[in-house]
Amino acid sequence: MHQGLSPGRLGLALVLGLFCFPLFVGLGRTDLETDEAAHSFAVDRILEIGDWLAPKSSPSETDVFLEKPPLKFWIVAAPIRAGILPHNEFGLRFWDAVFGGAAFLYVFAAGRALAGPVCGLVAVLLLFVHAPLLFAHGLRTNNMESALLLSYCGGVFHFLGWEAAERPERRRLHAALTGLYFVLGFMTKFVAVAFLPLVLGVSVLGLRSSRVKAAQDWRLWAGVLALVLGLSAPWFVYAQLRFGRVVWDTMFGAHVYTRFTASLDPLHLNPWNFYIVSVYKRFAESGVAWLVVVGMVVLLVQTVRRRSPGGLVVLLWASLPLGLISFGSSKLYHYVYAFLPPLALAAGYTVALAAMLALAPLRRLLEAAEDFLARWLPRLNAAGTRTWLRPTATLVIGVAAILGVVAAIHIPIRIALTRELVFKSSGVLRPCLAIGLAAIVTGRSARAAQLLVVVAILSLLPVSRYFDTLPRLGAERHPLRSVRDCIRDVQARGGGARPGLYVDTNSAIWHPTYYYLRRIQPWTHQETPLPAALDRNLHDPAAWSPSLVAEERYRAYTSGPDAYRFKTAVSPPMMTILEYILFLPGPYAACSAEAALHGLR
Repeated sequence: MHQGLSPGRLGLALVLGLFCFPLFVGLGRTDLETDEAAHSFAVDRILEIGDWLAPKSSPSETDVFLEKPPLKFWIVAAPIRAGILPHNEFGLRFWDAVFGGAAFLYVFAAGRALAGPVCGLVAVLLLFVHAPLLFAHGLRTNNMESALLLSYCGGVFHFLGWEAAERPERRRLHAALTGLYFVLGFMTKFVAVAFLPLVLGVSVLGLRSSRVKAAQDWRLWAGVLALVLGLSAPWFVYAQLRFGRVVWDTMFGAHVYTRFTASLDPLHLNPWNFYIVSVYKRFAESGVAWLVVVGMVVLLVQTVRRRSPGGLVVLLWASLPLGLISFGSSKLYHYVYAFLPPLALAAGYTVALAAMLALAPLRRLLEAAEDFLARWLPRLNAAGTRTWLRPTATLVIGVAAILGVVAAIHIPIRIALTRELVFKSSGVLRPCLAIGLAAIVTGRSARAAQLLVVVAILSLLPVSRYFDTLPRLGAERHPLRSVRDCIRDVQARGGGARPGLYVDTNSAIWHPTYYYLRRIQPWTHQETPLPAALDRNLHDPAAWSPSLVAEERYRAYTSGPDAYRFKTAVSPPMMTILEYILFLPGPYAACSAEAALHGLR
């Protein structure tokens, strides 16, 4: 007989529908930003020239990108080359949403194994509403963070699967998958995945049962190590043969040693407690910082009491990497994304434990109320068995449950039945009382207890933040793409518009600016100051050309005792792009923000 969805399957369906699929919403509606523009440029150059083993580094058409191994570029470029994905922002970001969704599924599975489906659901919810994880160098951008996050989540889950498996073939499968996830992280973001084997190794040393299993399976793990080396080494051998020592100077010297001991960018210098303070503040924005702190304490106590391998791994995953990277001087918040899941799991563990502990006493309390009703109010108790009352009570319970959920989302309800009669509900207390009373009268305490626990849990969680997050997924923001497409369209139509772009700067151009405007060809690159050339491009109808000028250089042209006197004081429409100004003279004025605002584009 059909029994309906089990709690685990229901939880899996909720994770897929509420958290995984939304990651794909609006992927192509915003411009590529900062590092993802550089990574997308590397993918574009692979597709343009076919050099898969040496992707190029923005903003140069020929310099090789040696900061990290190229696996992520291959993953993104291959389906675009095969025609499976479009060559646009959606296609470039597609795999990041896939990796992020897969990481959410692993977090749910780990939480389910740790303390049941509630633990996994709560953990994924806390990650989804953690705004930076989705919107700042996160799971919906063509960066390395999604792949790294999946490496940790998948690696930890399958390592715990190896520890729990009894059958040899299952242990081999889980161990191999642990190694493959390490390869994904290593060939994507290099040493950033080094904390994964460190966490797993320390957890093995921490429990005798784990040490015994590891000793029994040492040949298996030696094989996994050989698998990792076999998959990772070939590209490094190729890079050494082609580029020599510069590979190691770039990867280890500049992007590991320098980042840890000094900084490639002074803006990245932060105090030792930057990560701890920032993580707390970010969780506080969702109102769950207290829950994360309590969760870590509760999980620590329960792990010590039960000597739980899963609890130990989660605790080490949360604390060991954060502690070690805090010693570095170069700190950015997206460096901690791979270490947020264990904090969310600790919070979910506490919620699940509290729910389990509260359910039985609440059920006994409601059943005691039923017994009291039967003993002291027999007529009222008999009325509860009447045919007409049961459907009515069911309706009351359903409506009250809906009101309770809505109140938990912090949406106040106000319904004016008449001018004098107004129904209001802004909390969970009244709906919960209605559920309890209806259940007591009709003898449905067991189910009502579960419903009351669910409403109570929702009232503690940042459900309203989830609904605040959804509209942000579809927001449109693509000024660079729009102006590029408009300029190319104007030039394609002709009408006196000169082809190409005039670039007046001697410094490296910001990655997104270069990514989008490089398609406007040919470039006339002016490295030495030449205000007369810019003057012609902006004010001579025979030479009108879109012009990208460093703002500092343009200020030098127009100010001071030696200021150049342009032919006209009227400047053409312009667009500010960080430290640059993009001038749009003549027919290119149709590409300005003002033209778009008035519907002229």
